[in-house]
Amino acid sequence: MSLYPWFQQTWQQWCQTLAHDLVSPATLLVVKDGMGEAAFIEAAARSLLCVHGAELCGYCHSCQLMDAQSHPDFHWVQPEQEGKSITVDLVRQINQLAQASSQFGGYRVIVIQPAHLMNESAANALLKTLEEPPSHCCFILVTDCVDHVLPTILSRCRQLHVPEPDQTIVAEWLAKETGQDVAPYMVKLNDSAPIRALQFIQSQSHEDYLRLVELFCHFLHSPLQFIHTLVDEIQTSPLTRLTWLWYLLTDAQKLHFQTQDKITLPKSEEVAQCLSYSMLYQQYRELITLLHRLEVHRGLNSELLVFDWLSKFKGAPCLSTPTVI
Repeated sequence: MSLYPWFQQTWQQWCQTLAHDLVSPATLLVVKDGMGEAAFIEAAARSLLCVHGAELCGYCHSCQLMDAQSHPDFHWVQPEQEGKSITVDLVRQINQLAQASSQFGGYRVIVIQPAHLMNESAANALLKTLEEPPSHCCFILVTDCVDHVLPTILSRCRQLHVPEPDQTIVAEWLAKETGQDVAPYMVKLNDSAPIRALQFIQSQSHEDYLRLVELFCHFLHSPLQFIHTLVDEIQTSPLTRLTWLWYLLTDAQKLHFQTQDKITLPKSEEVAQCLSYSMLYQQYRELITLLHRLEVHRGLNSELLVFDWLSKFKGAPCLSTPTVI
C-alpha cells in the first residue's frame, strides 16, 4: 500500500526495527493531526500481521482479513464520542485482548488514538499492562499532544516522530492532487497538515474563510452594524472559524513588529492597521481562552461567549469613528 511522501522517513525507521527484530511492546507515534496518519498506522499493523512482514504482500490470509477490516488480532481503540476521553473500561477491555492468545499464532496489534485522551484511570490501567507486556503484543499509541501523555506511559514507549513537511512540498502535493494552483495561505491556515488542507480546498472552505475575514474587517470599522452578522457567521462552525480568526490575529501581531512570515493571510494587513498591538495581543489571549473553553466544555452557549469576546474590541482605535463600508 502507498504512503504519503512525508511518511517515508518514518516508515524506513519502522522497517529497520522490523528487520532487526526490535519491535517494542509499545510504540508512540507522534504525528500532527491532518497528516493522513491512518494509512501509516494500518501499514505498520499490516507489517506485523502479514506473513511477509514489511513487504505487505496483500494476498495472505492476514492481509485479506485486514482488507475486510475483520482481523481478529487487530484492534483500534478511539473515544466512544468525538471530543470525549478514552475511558478505563475501554482500556480494561483491550488489556484482556492483549493477554489473550493470538488467533494466528503471531502478533496482536492494538492501536490507541489519540493516546492523550486517555483519562488518568485509563492511562494507569494501560501502564500496568505495559510494565509486564504480554508476548507478541504490540501497542501503537498515536498522539499530536505528546506533552499530555502520562510520563510513565512515555517511559515505556519507543517514540516515532513524523517530521512536518515543508510548506512548499505540501503546496506542490496539493497542486498535483487538485490540479490547480494552491494559494500558500491555504497551507498555512491548515497548519501545513496536507490532508486537512486538501479537505479545506475540496470543500471550498477558502470561500468561507474569505467571507469571514471580510466580515470581520467590516465589523472592526462598524461594530454595531456588523456584530450580529459576524456572530451568526462564526456560529456556523464556532471552533473552526474562531481558529481562523486566531491565525488572522497572529499574523496581524507579527506585522506590527515587521516580523511577518513569507506567507501572510488575506486581510491581516488591514487588521494590523486597524488595531493597536496592545489590543491585538489582548484579544488574541482572550480568544485562546475562549477556544479552550469551547473545546473542553462542549455544552457552553458559544453564541453568547463569541458576542462577549467581540464586544471587547470596543477600545480599538478604528471603532471610535464609524466608517462607511
